[in-house]
Amino acid sequence: MNAPANIVYPIDGVTYPIQNPAAANLDSAYISLSFSATRGGGPHTVEWSVDGNPLGQCKFYDEMSGQQVTKLAGGNHEFLVTTSYGASESVRFRVGN
Repeated sequence: MNAPANIVYPIDGVTYPIQNPAAANLDSAYISLSFSATRGGGPHTVEWSVDGNPLGQCKFYDEMSGQQVTKLAGGNHEFLVTTSYGASESVRFRVGN
């Protein structure tokens, strides 16, 4: 069974970009965001945001998966996915060390 709202990437608690050795503090970096929303019937709506700033919204039937690359400032962030049927998921991650 698919999750009603599922964040694939970024991974909760991870620092990005992943580098070895780790880079010094970053002013910003391009970060990939990936998620899905699943619920039979429709129409349904899914919205996604970083730090409370909306990035997108989509209407769908049954299933929707999205991927986006966005530039984020160095520091801590929260990626949030919410649906019109009450499912949501969030992850916290960091850009730079």
